[in-house]
Order: sequence, then C-alpha cells, then structure tokens
Amino acid sequence: MFKAKISAFIITYNEEKNLAKTLEKLTWCDEIIIVDSFSTDRTVAIAEQFGAKVICQEFEGFGKQKQTALEACQYEWKLSIDADEILNDQLIASIQKVLVNDNNCKAYYIRRRQIFMGKTFKYGDESGRKILRLVSGNARFTQDVVHEVLQFEGKSSVLEGFMLHDSYSSYQAYINTLNAYTSLNAEKALKSGKNYSQIQVLIKPTFQFFRKYILNLNFLNGLEGYYWSKLSSYYVFIKCVKVREIYNKKYK
Repeated sequence: MFKAKISAFIITYNEEKNLAKTLEKLTWCDEIIIVDSFSTDRTVAIAEQFGAKVICQEFEGFGKQKQTALEACQYEWKLSIDADEILNDQLIASIQKVLVNDNNCKAYYIRRRQIFMGKTFKYGDESGRKILRLVSGNARFTQDVVHEVLQFEGKSSVLEGFMLHDSYSSYQAYINTLNAYTSLNAEKALKSGKNYSQIQVLIKPTFQFFRKYILNLNFLNGLEGYYWSKLSSYYVFIKCVKVREIYNKKYK
C-alpha cells in the first residue's frame, strides 16, 4: 500500500528536560529536523540520539526559526511540533492514516491539551484549541517574533487525538517563560505602534483572570485551574508594564 513520507520538525533551545519525551513519539516519522539556537545543555546530543538532523542557527524570532525548519524538510508531509508537546497514540494513528489514504485535504489541525503542574486540563481555552500543524504543499510561517502562525491555502480538516502541551513542571519554569515571552510580546506590540494606558494596566489583568477562570471554565480544572488563571493575569500585567517601560524610554 502506498504510504506518503513525513518530516517532523522542532525548534529548540535548552530543551533537555522535554525533548526525549517528544522525540519518543516521533520515531515512526521518516525524518526529524531540529533547528537549535545553540543550546548549552544536552539538547543537541539528545536530538542526535534519536537520529534527528540538527541545524544550528541564531534565534531571530519564532517565525523565522520555524520557517527555516520547514524549508529543511525533504518529504511531502510536514509535521510541526514544539519541544514540550507529546503526541498521543490516537493522534499518531490519525496522522498515519492520512499518509496511507489519498484525499483532498492538504492541511490538518491538531487539538492540544494543556498539562499544568502535572495535571491534564479537560477545560479551558488551552485545552480546546485547534492548531494547524500538519501540511502538504505550499505553507509558510508568519515572520512574527512570537505567536507565529502557520499559513496554508486550501482544504483542511481536524485530526482525531491530542497533542499534550507539558510545558510547566514548576512555577519557576512558568516564571522563566513568562519573562522571555512578555519581552518578545512587548517588542511585537511596539513595532505595531501599541502602548497601554494606566487604566488598561489596571483593567486588563483583572479581565484576563475573569476570562480564564470563569468564561473559559478553568474553575472546573480545580486548584490548578485557579493558579493558571492567576498566573495568566500576571502575564498580561507584566506584558503591559514592559510595553509602557520600553515605549516611555523610546519616545519620551
């Protein structure tokens, strides 16, 4: 039976704690591409243990890094995965079915479920999100420094199964990520001419908590859902004050 080939690709930087679990679920792929931003831990060694092709490149934003990885793939189908995402068995079977069955869809969305402090969230927008990750043919990433988007024109569908997003094993890990991402988001906001007023700094974090905890049903995720919602509001607060800080230094 004809089976199309597939390349999986990941961008990394100091992902030794996560990468092996992710790659263990990709061993069935015909090729694994890693674009690494000169990690200082065992990330590259772990990638090579799994037979991945490693490309080292200075980090210039998530969009550019992922576009480099996408262009390095040699096979028809390309699967975009982050280093802290793990495919479950149902999703793997769904992807393998696509490779065997010829159909009109050339792009597929994957459902992602959030794992926070060891708990898998069944509720919340993070656990109901569908993200375009499997493509065939022409596709490109936006060049955003953060929150890049994989773009594709044509018929698409949604795969059965989930990828588990296991990014925050400790509060320290969350704070580290928060600091890095709020800085990148602040730069992105300023490039688009955005700034936040004092009123917005007061209101936006409060609304973020209400949205996450009540509207997105994170209260059904137990105590961890409460913590996640509070930290999400803190994320918005830090992003707003960073934008104001940089804006004031640059324009005042």
